[in-house]
Amino acid sequence: MVAKKPFRVCMLVHQNYYLDARVIQYVEGLVLSGISVDVVCVPEKGAPHPQSNERIRVYPVPIKRMHGGLISLLVEYFLSLFFYSFWLIVLYLKNQYKVIHVHNMPDFLVFSALIPRLLGARLILDIHDPMPEFYQSKYRAREEHILIPLLKLQERLSTALAHHVVTANPHFKGNLVSRGIPAEKVTVITNQPDPRVFDRAACLAERQKVHDHFTLIYPGTIAPRYGLDVAIRAIPAMVKHIPQLRLVIFGPLSDHAIELIQLADTLGVSDCVEFRHPIPLEEVPHQMALADVGIYPALPDPHMSIAIPGKVLEYAVMGLPIIASRLQILEELFPDESVLFFEPGNVEQFAACVLKLYREPALRSELVARADRVLSESQSWERERERYLALIHQLVK
Repeated sequence: MVAKKPFRVCMLVHQNYYLDARVIQYVEGLVLSGISVDVVCVPEKGAPHPQSNERIRVYPVPIKRMHGGLISLLVEYFLSLFFYSFWLIVLYLKNQYKVIHVHNMPDFLVFSALIPRLLGARLILDIHDPMPEFYQSKYRAREEHILIPLLKLQERLSTALAHHVVTANPHFKGNLVSRGIPAEKVTVITNQPDPRVFDRAACLAERQKVHDHFTLIYPGTIAPRYGLDVAIRAIPAMVKHIPQLRLVIFGPLSDHAIELIQLADTLGVSDCVEFRHPIPLEEVPHQMALADVGIYPALPDPHMSIAIPGKVLEYAVMGLPIIASRLQILEELFPDESVLFFEPGNVEQFAACVLKLYREPALRSELVARADRVLSESQSWERERERYLALIHQLVK
């Protein structure tokens, strides 16, 4: 799909552009269709510094990510709203964007585009994760928590300001519609690995290297809800049978990451656990190709049970056998014969899964082949990209 008349789209995302696969895919899809893109984002510490080129201009806004408690997070969000509003006014007056695509968290960042909206820009609010469920997950809050109604209110106000809402899966859309957002205003664009980035054949050299370790890999968010402590607690039982075992975790050095480092030290398995800084999206496939197993030990809750884990799809695309918690969304995506499931939080079952894959190379190959069949039947970023481009042209029209 090619734009008849050149125009620019602005993306606003409250994190480092190079660490958000969903935003990168939108941007590259627009560029491939002939549309230039400006990205307003955060230059996060320890992450690659955003760079611009002829078709993609990146504007890092000097906002510090606080990574603290709830109060720090709220302060960060409201300061961000002020700075993003200023930048969007300046950039809009200069570039006259047809569409401004704002990504949550938080939803109310869409109000930073209020002035451009009044001047004619069309607004998309992209709800990567619905905030009421995400808050319950991150802070282990109950539905009755005093902030949940406030989060639902800001969601309603934010979606009302946007011309259209995009979200990441049908479960999320169902929750939004149940809270009063018109179904016709919400488009589902699922997270899918970009085949130009996650190219198994391009990483063949890494896959064929002789490995000194049996490596488990996890590249992503480091937070309690992802259950990484389960993997670390399982190491003492596993290392007796797999002396060359190694768990490699890529992600920001958050407070929880420090807790996990201390846990590994307490258990005496620090030599088996390696924490690394976040890496650009294009480097992730090469690291996966050097690993033996991809893990996703997340814990069930109102959000995690229905959020499609992009990392699991990336494991599958890259030909990694997968060990994952038995979550509702994963059972919907993958049958048992394509993923080695264990009960969430069960250290003994996780260890048993790792030992099984270590001892049975043929099973690893079978899991990969079956996951390939699942992907070939149901997953396609090209289809999602076309749906997004159609939405962009509909809004511009």
